[in-house]
Amino acid sequence: MKVRLPNKVKIGTHTFKIRFDPHLFSDENKYGQINYRTQEINIWSNAPISTKNEALLHEIIHLSQHVYRVELSDQDIDRVAETIGEFLFNCLGLEFVWDDIE
Repeated sequence: MKVRLPNKVKIGTHTFKIRFDPHLFSDENKYGQINYRTQEINIWSNAPISTKNEALLHEIIHLSQHVYRVELSDQDIDRVAETIGEFLFNCLGLEFVWDDIE
């Protein structure tokens, strides 16, 4: 089942815009990055779809960690994001549609 991603996500009372950044990997060596000052989640635009999916989940977990004051290491966030991704994409058969992300 295809799920169209919104260009904004809201966790708690915080709304963050999801954006593509074509230079994120070359500039920061990252697939995704959250910016709390600008309230943006940036995803490397040239990444394969599976990498974009995992990076988005990873950054949303960072956002929830920030909002709800949960302490997780970056490695723990990787594992949780991969587990959620396995469930959503492999078990439920969801497919994110990135068309509304600029």
